[in-house]
Amino acid sequence: MDKVDVRFPQPAKAAPSNLPKNAFERATALVDLMGRLTLLLQREAAAVRARRPTAELLQMAREKQPMSLVYEEISRMLRVDRDGVIALPAELKTALKEATGQLYAASADNAEALRVGGQAQKIVVDTVVAAVTRAQKAPATAYAAHMGGGRGYAPPPSGPRTSSALNKQL
Repeated sequence: MDKVDVRFPQPAKAAPSNLPKNAFERATALVDLMGRLTLLLQREAAAVRARRPTAELLQMAREKQPMSLVYEEISRMLRVDRDGVIALPAELKTALKEATGQLYAASADNAEALRVGGQAQKIVVDTVVAAVTRAQKAPATAYAAHMGGGRGYAPPPSGPRTSSALNKQL
């Protein structure tokens, strides 16, 4: 919680000046924003399915975050202005409805792609962990069969089998 000095009243923060001013402008901006966000979600889902590099997926996430915040703010402002929404032209209402449906479909597809990609990544990590664990459980000392019929001692094995380690930082 921000500390506020009550001795000196602070002027109210003005809304950002670049936001749409009326319902028509908000609805038009929202249709455009939903279209761009839908395309970004579709690109991200395709990139996840194509197993594109993490840097590419991270860049898409960086693009998605501010667009999502603006979408939330404009849609909230539009929902509050009921009279303005009622006065919108029918074709703009139809465009809003279609853009909303496309955005929801792209969001569901994106969520499914991310879920499946996460599960696939978990399988790979679990396989590597199991292999490293098996390698680390190798006996520290080995009795060589060639030295007296299994009674001799050989130094502990070295090399890739004992130097296996798991990088736990993902």
